Amino acid sequence: MADIRVYFATNRNHQPQNKSDLFGKHFNPDGVAALRFGHADYRRGKKGPVLEAVDAYPDTPAEGSGRFMAALHQAMSGERSDTLVFIHGFNVSFKGALAAGAELADQVKVADEPDKPATRPVNVVVFSWPSDGEAIPQMSYYSDREDARVTGPALARAYLKLRDFIVEMDEKHYCERRLHLLCHSMGNYVLRNGLQALIAKDPNALTRLFDQIIMAAPDEDDDAFELDSKLRQLPRIGRQVTVYFNPTDRALLISDKTKANPDRLGSDGPRLVDLIPKKVVLVDCRAVAPAADWKARHSYYVNSLAVARDIGDVLLGRPPDEISNRTFVPQQRAYRISRDATA
Repeated sequence: MADIRVYFATNRNHQPQNKSDLFGKHFNPDGVAALRFGHADYRRGKKGPVLEAVDAYPDTPAEGSGRFMAALHQAMSGERSDTLVFIHGFNVSFKGALAAGAELADQVKVADEPDKPATRPVNVVVFSWPSDGEAIPQMSYYSDREDARVTGPALARAYLKLRDFIVEMDEKHYCERRLHLLCHSMGNYVLRNGLQALIAKDPNALTRLFDQIIMAAPDEDDDAFELDSKLRQLPRIGRQVTVYFNPTDRALLISDKTKANPDRLGSDGPRLVDLIPKKVVLVDCRAVAPAADWKARHSYYVNSLAVARDIGDVLLGRPPDEISNRTFVPQQRAYRISRDATA
């Protein structure tokens, strides 16, 4: 039995001949919204999770999405707890996306009850879109951003499959666990386009499927919560939205200055804090990001123990003002993680 199992849904092209990376950097040839499902098994190594095997389920409804939903339901009903859906960012290969998901599964813990230690692991589902996984100056960013935009309908389709599975489930089979969503960097732009695809298909599809929605270092415009065409409707699909930002994020500084993007949500938070929905919580990570990711200061969500523990408390549903290692900064209407955590 593997130490860590990461589930996945992807609209990448399947390349069974490539044993090192089972899905490539292009869209599924059956269409940009065509999805494949499966899981990857990891063992715990001295330097982190080590990939052992990837199993892509057959491309049929029963053996594909049906098997995926059944396996996830069984995992949530068993010894594990909540499920965290993870959408990766720019310049990430399929193998790299799975590795990030395994790191999350290994680091993020929740408690059985609010007053108990956070020891229970979360299930992780990686939604992997065809990010190039190649750092080609200028080209990769624009290519990935276009692929992120086009991926919107695929994310909407995955959301509807998950919603329908839950709606059609007999009440006696409810596992009483929760679903959460975490998007990193450009994954938040995928989220925006998935949300817009849902609204275009059926505005009534925006139901509260998720408990917690976490936006980590979002490569998204700082006015995103002001506009219906962006993320203003996002709180409708979750109980709470938490935005982790870092003013010293060098990756987003490059996105802002060299790609002609507006100011980034992941750098300084929302443009107008008094206009954001009350369900949106802001968390400033400037004190811990440099030590966790000294070069780019962009991947602190998975490299900082302090942020991992903060995310665990958020997933547990602790009130924002009761999470330890936070200081409230009134002028920002934000909490600041004040120091690095120790093991």
